[in-house]
Amino acid sequence: MEKCHKLNLTHLESNSTDFYPYQQNGSYFTFTTVQDIVVKVNLSQDPRFFPDNPEIEEAVNFFIETDKPSMGLDIRLRNTVLDILSNFLKEKDPIIIYYCDPRDGKGYLRYAKFNRWFSLMNNPSIEKQDRQVIVIDLKVDENENLIRYELPVYTSILLRKTHKDYEVATKLFHSGNIDKTGKL
Repeated sequence: MEKCHKLNLTHLESNSTDFYPYQQNGSYFTFTTVQDIVVKVNLSQDPRFFPDNPEIEEAVNFFIETDKPSMGLDIRLRNTVLDILSNFLKEKDPIIIYYCDPRDGKGYLRYAKFNRWFSLMNNPSIEKQDRQVIVIDLKVDENENLIRYELPVYTSILLRKTHKDYEVATKLFHSGNIDKTGKL
C-alpha cells in the first residue's frame, strides 16, 4: 500500500517533474499539458478593485484560461498553477483577487476546487478569505426577451498577513453592498 503525502509546494524546484515547465509573458504564465491543453494563468493588476482607495496599491486579478476543456484529473496542471501562484506571492507582496466565473453554472465547483488547491500551498503566511457576492446579469429567453437575474459569484482575496494594507483591504473586501454588478 502506498503512503499518501501532502504536497508542500514551497519545496518544489522549478525543474521538478511534478509540474509542467512554464513561461512568463508579462502578466501571463503559459504552459501546455500532456493532453495538449494550453493553459494561461493571468496575474495582472486590475484597477476595478479598491478604486476609491488610492492608498491601496492596485490589486492583482488571478484567473486561469484554457484553450479547451481538460479530460480528467491532471495533478501536474494543479501543481503548475500552484507553483506559479506560490512563486508570485513569494517574489512580490500582492493583494490577489480571485473570482470564479459563474456563467456556465460551475462557479461553485471552481470555488470548491480552488479551496482544495489553496490548502495544498501549506503556507501559513498567506491568508485566503472568501466572500459570495451577487451580480445582476441579463439573459435572453426563448421569446428573445431580456431577463434580469441574480448571479452568485464566489470570490477570494489572498495576501500576506504582514501586507501593509492587510487591515484596510480585508475590511473593504468584506464590507458594503454585496451587489457587485459592473465591478467584477
